[in-house]
Amino acid sequence: MHKLSCLSTLIVGGALAMAPALQARTCSGNADLLGGYGWSGSRPAAFVATTPVTPINGSTTQIGALTAGAANSAAFASVGRLYLDGNGFMFSSSTPLTPLLQVGTYTVNPDCTVSATITDAFATPGAAGLTPIQASVTFEGVVVQNFNELNLVQTGTAATGAVVTLRRTKQFNACGNDSLTGTFGLAASGVSTAAATPGGTPVATPFNLFGRINADGTGFLVQDSVGLASPLTQRRFTGTYVVNADCTGTAILVGPDTKSRKIDFVIVSPGGPNPNNATQALVFSFTDSGVVGSGLAQQQ
Repeated sequence: MHKLSCLSTLIVGGALAMAPALQARTCSGNADLLGGYGWSGSRPAAFVATTPVTPINGSTTQIGALTAGAANSAAFASVGRLYLDGNGFMFSSSTPLTPLLQVGTYTVNPDCTVSATITDAFATPGAAGLTPIQASVTFEGVVVQNFNELNLVQTGTAATGAVVTLRRTKQFNACGNDSLTGTFGLAASGVSTAAATPGGTPVATPFNLFGRINADGTGFLVQDSVGLASPLTQRRFTGTYVVNADCTGTAILVGPDTKSRKIDFVIVSPGGPNPNNATQALVFSFTDSGVVGSGLAQQQ
């Protein structure tokens, strides 16, 4: 009986010792990240530095908005596209259908942690309106969702608090308005800064948007019979949108109160379990003057 008890203990103990090893996920290297990714980058107001850093201006590109936003100390939100080549290099373009330019590097470790550096390669150092350097920011993070998503946080000492999420895309070009169709559940938050009275002190007002949009494939966000029948009238949004050839786009969201908000977005593909067989999601940031915030619209 004593021998049986010892044997049972050894079996149970061995199983427990093996369990973490069996559950561990490993990565093989940079080749695990290959293809197009849509990114959203931001620094929430809670992480704004009390002591501002020396301002850095960036190029008027998606990468310029990300690197300058992260390199400075203010709150920001932006979206865009990156191509990861499987060899540790990141590429982007200044505008849709223009040649790709290397804008960064990345390293994938065996434990699926990642380090990355993103540089505003579209900025000409010393050019009019720009600082004498190209903004460059370092990040660290993890690969999740079976290589479909990267979650990165800013490192370094000058400015901190910026986060970037990259989600895999099924397309990197050949998109148009007909690439965006169907209904999406939308969730977003932001801060709007405006003066309560003309010439008065600006007041920061937080807001959120939770609701439903229906893209018709021709550039309009429309109501349908299902949405019109819902008693939750405050969750209906209409508007217009334009999808660029590189699967980025712009839109105007109009709420039931007729208030509108402009956004930039990128079409991405949901990662991980997908029970509803959804094929699209929109990562977006607000672009109205004085508004900082971002959100995600997922296909229903």
